[in-house]
Amino acid sequence: MRPAFHSIEDFPQLFALTQQWQIIREEFLALTAPLLELDRVDKDHAMVQAEMMQHIEDGGEYGWLMGWDNSGGQNRNWIQYALTVFGSPIPFAVQAMPRTIEIISAIEGIRTSALLTMKPNTLLSAHRHETLHDDGLLLYHLTLDVPEERNFSYLGVDGEIRQNILGCGLVFDGSLDHFAFNAGSRERTILYLEFEAETLRAGK
Repeated sequence: MRPAFHSIEDFPQLFALTQQWQIIREEFLALTAPLLELDRVDKDHAMVQAEMMQHIEDGGEYGWLMGWDNSGGQNRNWIQYALTVFGSPIPFAVQAMPRTIEIISAIEGIRTSALLTMKPNTLLSAHRHETLHDDGLLLYHLTLDVPEERNFSYLGVDGEIRQNILGCGLVFDGSLDHFAFNAGSRERTILYLEFEAETLRAGK
């Protein structure tokens, strides 16, 4: 049986990244970007990136994308701001969050990174990404913003529950069933990474 959560100490570069959470949070809090109407439901990273680039070529701004909801439609309560795709920084994100992109880009083996924000009283129901296991990838969540009081923001993976705590990182197997919810009074925002487990594992 595969473990649901992994110790962040097993991935020294992610542990070091976590220590820089305040730099990343500072840039996130200064970020101003619109929520776009592009539909990313049932589309892979390449398809979403192509649509985003077309949107910008047509005169649009770079910004947040809606996630999917429990019925498979678009979700304004769970939104994403992509930073890097296929290991390459997105130029518009570099302009907005240069120090964050610099920190991420210095780590070999990070495939994709983004900011993910969940509005209060939002549930992302149980799901899994089976191709992550096939590709040797794990997921990392670094909590950048949660309520100071009544922090009821949690991640559940294969029956295990962890709380989102400001400045703390979680490493888990996204190919297993997992869900997230924010029952707090304010938004929850994380830095999301998909990374090559063996590339970043200690001793490699």
